[in-house]
Amino acid sequence: MKTRAMMLAPQDNVAIALTDLEAGLELDLRSEGHLFHVKLEESIPYQHKFSVATVRSGEEIMKDGVVIGVATGGIQPGQHVHVHNMTGRRYKRLQ
Repeated sequence: MKTRAMMLAPQDNVAIALTDLEAGLELDLRSEGHLFHVKLEESIPYQHKFSVATVRSGEEIMKDGVVIGVATGGIQPGQHVHVHNMTGRRYKRLQ
């Protein structure tokens, strides 16, 4: 089966679509031995991010172990994460 999405680090709260993904799709994602299950609440375009955890307004968005932005509103698992619900922050790597 073709890999449809991936998480880059287990501390991430987003995953990346490796193809266009349809709403309602359920995915099991693995990262460094951790398993994350998510049901997509909306369609996710190729190479876009979607949440794998609840992110509250003002919380950091993590991708590849790096803070890439801050949520501007609440984001639920399976929702698209993009400029409509986050502001960017350039590469603040966590220790």
